[in-house]
Amino acid sequence: MTTINTPMPFRIDEGTLLACLKGEILERKWRVYVQALFDEVDISVIHSLIVDHFVSFDDLLKAIDTWQVTESENERWIREMASFELGRSHAESADRTR
Repeated sequence: MTTINTPMPFRIDEGTLLACLKGEILERKWRVYVQALFDEVDISVIHSLIVDHFVSFDDLLKAIDTWQVTESENERWIREMASFELGRSHAESADRTR
């Protein structure tokens, strides 16, 4: 949160950021914070959000499109990972070991 909030005139809290990523909040004033998450936060932190079940790859993929996030290494990685997740058969679950 510090990385995202440091250059900004006011702060976004974790709950608001997660709601933005899940499509629950769509106020344009938060776009720059969502963009900062994908641009400035290390991919390991974003991966932790997924592993800890705060968001899914699908949530992040939708957020990228909704908030028009472009030209980010993290964006490309998320799109790639989401395509693997979406390609999983319905018989397989995210919790099941392959």
